[in-house]
Amino acid sequence: MIGIIRKSARISFWLCILLLLGSEISFASKIENSLSTKLTPEPDSASIKQGYAHLTYSQIGYDIKRPKYFMFRESGTIRPKKRASFTVRRTTDHKKALSGRLRFEGEKWGERWWKGDFSKLEKKGEYYIQLKIGDNEISSDPSAPISIKKDVLWNSTWELTTLHQLEIRAKESYKPEGGWRDCGSTLQELSSHVIMLNSLCDLWEHARKKIAPSQQDDILRQLIIGTDYIGVCQDKAKELGFGDGPVVHEPRRTQKVITGNSPKASMILARVARIVKEKYPAKSANYIQRSIKAFEWAKSHAPITYSDETDNFSIVHGAPKGMKPPKEWMTRDLVMMMWASLELYKSGQDQYKNDAFEYARKVMARQVPADKAEEGLYGHFYTYDSFDFTEKANIHCGALDKPFKNYNQGGHMPHYLIPMLEMAMIWPEHQDRPKWEKTVRDFAYHYFLPATEQNPFGILPAGYYKGVGLLNFSGWYHGHNNIYGYAGALASVFSRYFDDKQFEKIAYGNLQWITGLHCGFPGADRSSSASMIVGIGNVWKNDWDAMKGTITNGFEAYRQFKLKRPTLADDKPSYFGNEGAIHHCAGWVTGISYFYSDAFSRKKH
Repeated sequence: MIGIIRKSARISFWLCILLLLGSEISFASKIENSLSTKLTPEPDSASIKQGYAHLTYSQIGYDIKRPKYFMFRESGTIRPKKRASFTVRRTTDHKKALSGRLRFEGEKWGERWWKGDFSKLEKKGEYYIQLKIGDNEISSDPSAPISIKKDVLWNSTWELTTLHQLEIRAKESYKPEGGWRDCGSTLQELSSHVIMLNSLCDLWEHARKKIAPSQQDDILRQLIIGTDYIGVCQDKAKELGFGDGPVVHEPRRTQKVITGNSPKASMILARVARIVKEKYPAKSANYIQRSIKAFEWAKSHAPITYSDETDNFSIVHGAPKGMKPPKEWMTRDLVMMMWASLELYKSGQDQYKNDAFEYARKVMARQVPADKAEEGLYGHFYTYDSFDFTEKANIHCGALDKPFKNYNQGGHMPHYLIPMLEMAMIWPEHQDRPKWEKTVRDFAYHYFLPATEQNPFGILPAGYYKGVGLLNFSGWYHGHNNIYGYAGALASVFSRYFDDKQFEKIAYGNLQWITGLHCGFPGADRSSSASMIVGIGNVWKNDWDAMKGTITNGFEAYRQFKLKRPTLADDKPSYFGNEGAIHHCAGWVTGISYFYSDAFSRKKH
């Protein structure tokens, strides 16, 4: 069965090239039916009794001292009662290792969910689960075991999701531009390069002690490959007459300047410059100068708007119907300007310190106050100064050159306030430090925590859509597994900075969603609980290329590469997007880098 699953049908890399060369319009329309798999109705009770379709757990494993649980989804005649029990058994001799009761977690996405917590099992080994529900006995597959190991998510994934797949993507990149082929097509977006580079920086700064010296050299080499490509995008913008400093989104297919991309470029150029300075001093100096140019251009020329005849802007942002982009900075871009200022300061450019303070004030001014709470949620942020709808976790609508895409490209990082906490640690005596900490605390405790608690898995929602509600899978151009990695990073930082273990559970839940502890795929076999990291785990779902180490787009309410106005009724994981892309890997790597480190520990500092 595993062999069948691993050899599942996919669209080859070369077919994607032919489609793109033919027409960017046909790219979406001709292949959309192959790219999203409609989740089928529940199997009948005979299939259910086989057990696999309704029992989901991590296909990669659980850390010895971390939370451990599986999820069971009701269906048909099998409905657990309060006394429903489970047993965890060793695969070696089938002896009981632990037993417990299922706990009802509530209704969500049209289903009823139960959790089996086996966190007390802290012995390394391989196990399987047996459920006893009335007269029904349901088991997980012993040949797809539950693994309990030390640092299992880190050890199983970090190299494959970084160095392994990046080597392949570098070989398949544009020539002579370089960089990485970043998704299922031949496209190479600047924004995905920035966040992949950022994840390598997170590896370097927070988890380097876990990495062998030879692999550290490989990380530096990949940093150069990716950052040189940022320079190519900057040079192309100048060549096209945009000025000396901005960057194009993509030098061949999307030669447009996007507001958020120049701050992103400035941030990553400065951060990489600091990391590679010792081994590549000339490159470092060049990156700093490029960073300054990108920052200064954005400061004086942005924001840039793109409008179109569709209502896609309204759909993506949860804005009033018919609204077009205003001439205002999005909050996520102000956060990036703050972060770029901070990275420039850390790289020796002291003159940017005050810019960091000023952009932090602009961000704080956008925070939703308690008296304006959205169904009890506050502490998150309005998208603009002049409108009262709030920012979404992800707004990326693909790379192709169309007006609605041009405005909604590259918003990969959800509510990413980690740089604001870093400022609080660098400048502990600054007059705004209490405000920085309160801003992040209000977000963490009054939005992030209660929002993740509104689903049984603890995953970060897509955002609150005014007049609709808090949604998980809607308003997207395709699934965005990257946000769960970033949610893992945010929760890990909150756990240590605020010394609050409940955030650690949220961090682990978001990361484990990608490994198979999710809502489940259709069918009555063990592929229901498949990992979404290609080639890693007992069972996994392939992307178009079966590229080991890449991560797929993930679950979505509507078809991949389709936008539709969201409704609460439609907000279910109804489709699976099977395109693989490095921005999901970037979120994952940042997530595990923070999760497996002591970064932002108040005790450490």
